[in-house]
Amino acid sequence: MGDGDGAPDTRREGAFAYRAFISYSHRDRDFAQRLHREVEGYRLPGKLIGKVTAVGEVPRRLRPIFRDREELPASGDLSAELTSALRGSMFLVVICSPAAARSRWVNEEILQFKRHHGEGRVLALVVDGEPNASAMPGAEERECFPHALRFRIGPDGALSSTPAEPIAADFRREADGPRLATQKLIAGLTGLKLDELVQRETQRRIAQMTAIASGAVVGMLVTGGLAFYANSLRIEANHQRTIAQHEAAAARAAADYLVGTFELSNPATENPRTITALTILGRSVERARAELADQPAIQARLLATLGRAYNNLGLLGEARTAVEAALPVIDRSGPDGAEALLVLATTYAREGQLELALATVRRAEERLTGDGPQNANLRALAALTEGRIHTSASNVKAGVAAFDRALAHYRAAGADASRGALAMALNNRGLLLSDDGQFDEARSSLAESLKLFQASLGETHLSTGKAWFALAQNSFNAGDLKRAQVEIANALRIERAVLDDDNPILADTLSMQGQILHGLGRLPEGEQALREAIVIYRQAFGGPHYLIGIADVYLALIASDRGDSRGALEALDDAKRNYDVGYGRTHPNHGDLLVNRAKVLARAGRMAEARSDCAAGMAILDQTLGADARFTKSMAAECRALGQAPAVATGR
Repeated sequence: MGDGDGAPDTRREGAFAYRAFISYSHRDRDFAQRLHREVEGYRLPGKLIGKVTAVGEVPRRLRPIFRDREELPASGDLSAELTSALRGSMFLVVICSPAAARSRWVNEEILQFKRHHGEGRVLALVVDGEPNASAMPGAEERECFPHALRFRIGPDGALSSTPAEPIAADFRREADGPRLATQKLIAGLTGLKLDELVQRETQRRIAQMTAIASGAVVGMLVTGGLAFYANSLRIEANHQRTIAQHEAAAARAAADYLVGTFELSNPATENPRTITALTILGRSVERARAELADQPAIQARLLATLGRAYNNLGLLGEARTAVEAALPVIDRSGPDGAEALLVLATTYAREGQLELALATVRRAEERLTGDGPQNANLRALAALTEGRIHTSASNVKAGVAAFDRALAHYRAAGADASRGALAMALNNRGLLLSDDGQFDEARSSLAESLKLFQASLGETHLSTGKAWFALAQNSFNAGDLKRAQVEIANALRIERAVLDDDNPILADTLSMQGQILHGLGRLPEGEQALREAIVIYRQAFGGPHYLIGIADVYLALIASDRGDSRGALEALDDAKRNYDVGYGRTHPNHGDLLVNRAKVLARAGRMAEARSDCAAGMAILDQTLGADARFTKSMAAECRALGQAPAVATGR
């Protein structure tokens, strides 16, 4: 028993050994583990630390938290260690779900805690089911509150018939959602008011964004100024100083404008709870258009930075609108507009508009005619962007060629190329090689990429998380599911720490985790990850998208494995709708979908339809990838196997 960090023998001066004891059903173990890490790692806003509330001074960190019930006694009593931990905990946090409502151990832990501490410090977290559903005819199985949570305890230590009113935060997306529910929990554990916690958290996030964005713009402009200054060494000294002063003034003006955008104009008239990342980025775009209209080069660079921020937040429509509206300015900015065009190309690609994305890359490359390290880096970025687009289109040969050009440009730039940029090119190249079945060469490229990211950006940077994702995908493609499971867990740990819960990058990782878990036969966990990914995708894209279709296919396979052929076919129908719109043309994934549909039909005993779908799917794969492609051959083998497999009629 190690997650609780060991139970202290005594409490000194009335202090609690643990801030909270997490009570949960073993079916909710993964959520309990995430919650444990998140609460212990939560940083209270500095201005609230030390504030005295009804439960004492607000600490810097809410630790330790006790979460350890992996081994329960065979008898009907809790172990002495668990009983001691319950008595030594300031709060009891109950993870509420239908499984928890049926758990004898969760119920017993609530009883023990109430008997020792009373009712007031029991905090409920709803993760599934419905509160008080046991009182709703026909919905009893959805009850998520354990019996001991729903009723008050009497003077004799037994449950009474008096209903309790648990303090509950609802993690479900249709209710509070993960972020607000977490803040409610933190408020409960500290005695803080929810409003002041939310306000301080919002202000902290704005301050962080201010520092990041201001630093990015200042760095961008100063770098540009230094490069310009270096190229001016052939000019007389007085002229050099004039140019350098002009560049420095421009950099200061742009930085001042951006910092002003992030400042709250007046806390008395503007509620800080309404100031979001979207608000701030929108202001930045509008001010860039208005205040930098006579400086197109600076405006184009700034819009590239803001467009990347939108893309990283998953706000693709906002990114597209911001850059498209500035295209006349970008056209006047010469080579300085290339980066903004490449950001726009990335946005188009993520929206599934692959042909438009490639055309925009070509438009950017036309501007990069001069020599010098800056143009070399931008040519590398253009080749990298092109390679990613070819990857989305499953065009292996063109994609690898583009990534090789990017690596050549970065290496030609020498010291002027960042390790992060080189790592990204290696990462993307490795992923495409993996898709082509060249797993060993892919792993070599991806492992080098991970080391570069770790060295240049650190262990917990988003790019490091993406590098772990890439290694997991390669391991998955190679059939090494156990290694893939470890690698995707590393990616998810980093991304959950640095991304919002509705970011489509997180959805990509959840979708991959679902695919890996399906391969390992862990169907409930795989389904949960895939459904969470689809919720995020639908919110981010606002309509059909091929990424939703990919997750749908794996949901269909899980349903088929459970014998639910009807549910599997419905998921595949939804996948096709998303592929049709997302790709806009026939894509290899259409062929893959038909082969998987054939597998579902064969399992249901509908062999004639299965053979027809296999034939149609193989025709698409031959047309799009070619008969000699590794994936085409593997799908052909699956179709041949269907003809030999016995049919299993499910009656659904």
